[in-house]
Formats: sequence, C-alpha cells, structure tokens
Amino acid sequence: MKKKYIYLLPVVSLVFLVSACTKKFPEINTDPNLPTEVPLANHLAGAMISFDQGFMAPSNTNIDLSTNYVGERNSAYPADLSSTYQNWTSEDWGGYYSTLNDMNDIIAKAKEANAYNMLAAALTFRAEITQIATDEWGDMPYSEAAKASNGVLRPKYDDQKSIYDSIINDLKTAADIFKAGHTDQIGTVEPFYSGDVHKWQKLCNSLRMRVATRISFVDAAKAQSIIAEVLGNPSDYPISQTIDDRAEITYAGDNTWQIGFWYWANLLEFECAGQRIVDILKAYDDPRLMRLVAPAVSDGQYRGTSRIGRSSNFKVNDISYFNKNYYVVNGTTGPNIHYRHSEVLFDEAEIYLRGLYPGGDAAAQQAYEAGIYASMKELSIMADGSPKIPDDSIALYIASDSIKWSGTTQEKLWKIWNQKYIAHCFMLNESWAEMRRTDVPLCLPAIGSYYPSHNRGPFRVPYPANEQLMNSVNSKQYFAAQIAGDYLWGGQLWWDKRTGVH
Repeated sequence: MKKKYIYLLPVVSLVFLVSACTKKFPEINTDPNLPTEVPLANHLAGAMISFDQGFMAPSNTNIDLSTNYVGERNSAYPADLSSTYQNWTSEDWGGYYSTLNDMNDIIAKAKEANAYNMLAAALTFRAEITQIATDEWGDMPYSEAAKASNGVLRPKYDDQKSIYDSIINDLKTAADIFKAGHTDQIGTVEPFYSGDVHKWQKLCNSLRMRVATRISFVDAAKAQSIIAEVLGNPSDYPISQTIDDRAEITYAGDNTWQIGFWYWANLLEFECAGQRIVDILKAYDDPRLMRLVAPAVSDGQYRGTSRIGRSSNFKVNDISYFNKNYYVVNGTTGPNIHYRHSEVLFDEAEIYLRGLYPGGDAAAQQAYEAGIYASMKELSIMADGSPKIPDDSIALYIASDSIKWSGTTQEKLWKIWNQKYIAHCFMLNESWAEMRRTDVPLCLPAIGSYYPSHNRGPFRVPYPANEQLMNSVNSKQYFAAQIAGDYLWGGQLWWDKRTGVH
C-alpha cells in the first residue's frame, strides 16, 4: 500500500504543477509586441490614413474630367474619341465601407472608455468621409452598413437626405462634446493635428458650415439652424481662424510611406496642369498661377490640358507641368488636403449674401475678400520656404475690375463660387460637389464624351458592378435608375437643385 502512494506522488505533483502553469499561461505566452487590442489613437490614425490614400489624392481621373485641376500631357486626344466615361468604375466603394467599419468600432470603444475627445474626433471624421461618399454615389447603404458582425450581410439603401441627417447629427454630437471641455487626449499619432483638441473642435464646426452650405438650396431651414448655432456662438462652436487650421495628411515620402500619384507624376511628368484652372488663373492675371504651375518648356507660356490628353496642335513641351516647389506637389510627401481655411470664409460670404444669417452685403464682402487673401497664402506655401504671395499683390488683385466686389447678387455669388473653385485646387471631392451645386465653373461633358446627349458633366459616380451581384435585392431599383440615366447621369443628387441640366 505504501508503494502505491509513492507511485501516485509524482502524478499528483505534476497535476498541481500543470494547474499552476496553466493559470499563468496567458501572461507568460502573451507577446507584448503583438497586442490583441489596438490602442484607439493608433486605430484612428490608421483608419484616417487608409481613407486618405484611397480618396484624397488628386488621382481620380474620372472626377478630374470635371474639376480639371490635373491634365494629361503625354498623349494627344483624337477628334473622334468615344470612350471618355466608358471605363468609370467605383473601386473606392469598398474603401469607404472598410473605413466606416473602423470608425464605428472606434466610436463604440471610445464610448465604453469614456474617451470623450477621441469620440468627438471619430464622429467628426466619420461625418467627413460619409459626406464625401454620399456626394459621390448619392443614395447608398448606411444605417445597416458595416454590420456584418451583427449578421447584416445585405444592407438596405438609405436616401441621401437621411444620410445627411446622420452626418449632421454626428457633427452636432461631436461639437457638443468638444464644447464640454474634456481633458482626455486624442493622441499625437493622429495625422491632422497631432492630437490638438482645439483644432479638431474648429474642424468639426467648420465641417458643419460645409454641410449647411451644401444643403442650403434644398433645406434652407435646417441649414440656417446649423449656421445660426455655429456663427451665433463662436466661443462654444469655434470655426477655422487661420490657414494653420487646415486639415491635411502629410507622408514621409519614402518607398513605403508616400503618395504614389505625386511620385509617378513628378518622375515621368505625364500629368500636367488642367486647362480650366490654368485658363481661369490666366484670365485674372492671378499671382497664384506661377506658384501652382510651371511655364511650358518650349516658350515659357502657361497652358493646361484636358484630363484625357492635349490637343494635337501642341507637343509635350508646349504644356505646363506643376510647379514642383509648391508644397503639395513637392516630392512624394503630399500632403493630401481635407480642409482649407479659405473654404469657411467663402461659405460665410455666400451665407451673408443670401441672407441665411444676418450680416448683409458688407459682411459678405469682408468674408469674400478674406477668403481670397487666405487662398492666396494657402496656394503659395512653397517647399523651399519662399515668401508667400505678398499682401500688396493680393490687394491689387482684389481691387481689379473682374474680381472686386460689385454687380448684382447673382454676379457676386458667381464670384464667390469661382474663387472657391480656385481655393479648392487639388481637392477633387469638394470641388466637384460644389460645381454640381452651383454650376460654377460650368461643368460641360468632357471632350469626345461617350454620352454626347448631355449638357453637363456626370451627376454622380456609378455603383460598383459587384454590388448588383452581392446585394441584388436592395440595389435593384438603384441600378435601374443608373442604367436609365446613362450610367453617370442616373438622377441629380438630393442637394443638386439645378434646373435644365441633363
């Protein structure tokens, strides 16, 4: 009997040893360099950069057929070109929903952690990217989107008005959180402001002004309510104050961390300045021209082209490339621009002039001239540190016959919108949206359009073909409208109230 206990002793000891080791197994075998939970600050930064890379570089050839900040100089377009819009696809669709899933996750975890400023920043960014997305596609899945983990694999489509209501609610919630003055940190790794909470607060309220202006022709009452709260309470809801409040993402510029568009454009110079932006700047003897554009090698003149190529009357050296000293163009660092200070000033100018907020003509003029001044500075930030456009040159420009504050209300609005187009240079998403809202500058179909029966450029981006297969029941009516509308003209967006356009 004694012998039996002797044999059992090692076995019992081993059981206790295994039990003790098992309790510490997760602690011992957890790699501190491979965390299972990503810190919220890093998650936010990663999501912002992912969206930025897919949506914000001036590389969307199809949208730039309308905005024409960028042209194509290496090939000449034939007179019988018939495929201008034929190959327009929606590769960014999945990129938006991937980022939306990230933002929803960050928002949920920030709520759990009482990370108030992180929550407000995430709500602000979700609102920005959702406005960009719905301004491309219009009606699209939103309220049920990015919920595969909850079993929703085929989300319903929401109309654009309800999506805008969600955007407005996100920004209002974020603005009130920022107003409360919480002290938690967003984190220095976020790429807009390195964690500066006050700049995030100004961006949030400036985006509220963007949204209000966008919907002002279709829902003036809601627009006025937003505007009154923001402009009427500047201490609670501050907006952008200087050009240093701009939101942009800059890259390191090395092989793994760069903006591919500018890498290849600067290396090969197959891209070039767009004809529309060059012609507008030339027409007004605008000092921003030489800061953004380099003269043609052949004769020192400034010439742009269409996004589909140059006229066969010109050779490559007759066409201007960009000024490589302008900080957006320089190298491969970017930045990609999400928001510029001049935008909120042009929004204010329109708001005052149209009577959406008290101030009248005098306030509108002040905001218009301040917008031009800010844009002159923004579009003359040079990589080598050269001085920006001097104040006396800006004053002369503002006083010139074509630019000065004069004319009818509609003529003044046209001036505001035309200057806003210049100020949005390289910001394709915002510029295209404003062109469809205001019809300024006039957006005609591209040369040689595959769809020659239209008097304006496309109204929207087409839905991706795989959506018709994977979400067929919910998307059916939207694809039917898209097909009926010649693919890219399948109905004006909710806020696009232009008449006589097709």
